[in-house]
Amino acid sequence: MDLRFDSLSPEQAAESNAKIIITTKDEAEIVRRKDVLLDTELDKYPILLKAKVLRSIMGSYHDDQLTIGIDPGNRIGISIIYLHNEIDSVVESSLNSTIQLISILLAGIRSKKKIVRIGDGNINMAKQIASMIKMRFGDLVDIEIVDERGTSLPQNTDTNRRGIRDKSSARTIALRRGKSFNSSMHNGEYLGDFNSRSCTS
Repeated sequence: MDLRFDSLSPEQAAESNAKIIITTKDEAEIVRRKDVLLDTELDKYPILLKAKVLRSIMGSYHDDQLTIGIDPGNRIGISIIYLHNEIDSVVESSLNSTIQLISILLAGIRSKKKIVRIGDGNINMAKQIASMIKMRFGDLVDIEIVDERGTSLPQNTDTNRRGIRDKSSARTIALRRGKSFNSSMHNGEYLGDFNSRSCTS
């Protein structure tokens, strides 16, 4: 996000017409505005602060949607698209860290519609991720399994550095409609309906 900012005193910030104010906890008492964000949020979960900043700038948006694309594998690519802007893309190295991050995003970002789209390249991991998210969030989140074919960049050393391929695939998955994940309890396991791989893009 390409944003301009000004450094102001708390008194100046209180009278400013800026759409959002980032300040310390002590100075927030002086500013006393509803659009104040604390600088401590930058350190804890910067992605959540990005979402809040974008929400404040965009205001009431007709397509209020959070979409998270996941590319399962040895390296798990994740793309976060909020109000039609990709606010971050990351690569996680474990299933547990992926679920923790996704849970933080889904719980911490305000949106009327939340969608998680998971690539089917590693279908067993896709089922695991979908089941765990469904178990935690139920009907509050729509989960789709996406046909991954055609989502990956050509495999070569340059594009694979720092997980660029994984992030790119996750972004493509986030933007591609998939098949709804319908889970149900069966012998203690969550099972999904994966009978069809047909997806529309």
